[in-house]
Amino acid sequence: MIVLGNDHAGFLLKEKLKKWFLKNNIEFVEIGNVNFDSLDSYVLYGKKAVEYFVKNCDLTKDKLILICGSGVGMSIVANRTKDIRAVLACTKKQAVQAREHNNCNCLCIGARNTTFFTAKRIVKSFLNTDFLNGKYLDRINQIDE
Repeated sequence: MIVLGNDHAGFLLKEKLKKWFLKNNIEFVEIGNVNFDSLDSYVLYGKKAVEYFVKNCDLTKDKLILICGSGVGMSIVANRTKDIRAVLACTKKQAVQAREHNNCNCLCIGARNTTFFTAKRIVKSFLNTDFLNGKYLDRINQIDE
């Protein structure tokens, strides 16, 4: 399951990703701006999506995808929550490494800096890459020490 959150700047990219998810039978729930509203706040929608994810999802299996203009705001909001490890990935390689080495469960995308084609590649890599465990798990555990 994917929780998909966005603000106004991420609205159009989110709409394209939704169509792609539906076409590929990828299960998702939308927690974000469902109508374009240029006065909304990434903070509001980021917090709503994170809260839904934490309360309703398996944090070890399900994924959270947040989209705003730069991706930075959403990543800051998400990383304020314990057990959320968010990455702002601009490339497929960053998404793969975030999953393999950091077991990230939240992908943030900057809609103003990422084409739909690139976003699909990043999302697909993020969803299809497994965590390596081992020394990487030790490092993640050190974060909360």
